[in-house]
Amino acid sequence: MNTYPDVALMTIKDIAEHIAFDRSDKGIERTMRQVRHWTQCDLLRTVGRKNTGKGIPRLYEEEPTMLIAAILLELSLYGATVEILSPVAEGLYEHSDEDGMYLFHATTDVNTYLQVEWVLDPASGKFIDAEIHFFDKLDRKDGQLLLSEYPSSSILVNMTMVAERIYCD
Repeated sequence: MNTYPDVALMTIKDIAEHIAFDRSDKGIERTMRQVRHWTQCDLLRTVGRKNTGKGIPRLYEEEPTMLIAAILLELSLYGATVEILSPVAEGLYEHSDEDGMYLFHATTDVNTYLQVEWVLDPASGKFIDAEIHFFDKLDRKDGQLLLSEYPSSSILVNMTMVAERIYCD
């Protein structure tokens, strides 16, 4: 029984079935392990307890969790570790309340982008923070893709393609 009647809830398997690149049983199982790991490392937030016990599923709010998980999966293709993804996930949750993460724009015919820029600590040589920016081609009339002049590292995610993968398949 859903004790959160105004919120669409999903299980780990529900999320994995939507965001997995490989929709085979093995691919979904691999994605489920990834989502479980991100949950244990506090990249994804559950509704209620994170450690539910054997046989009791973890539940997640459909929005923004499914889109955040899909973005994390995209970034993990580039070898981003939990340590590197942590500030990104935090920023995505913060932005989800502010601008709906461009979801509505991402499902239109205007390409919408997420730029993730990592900040490098010169002393340790490690990424210490991340900045995220959402924009679409209408926002970037000058053709400039990088929002900061000199990011340590930056990845551009086409949110329209992510939305097509998770909502239109």
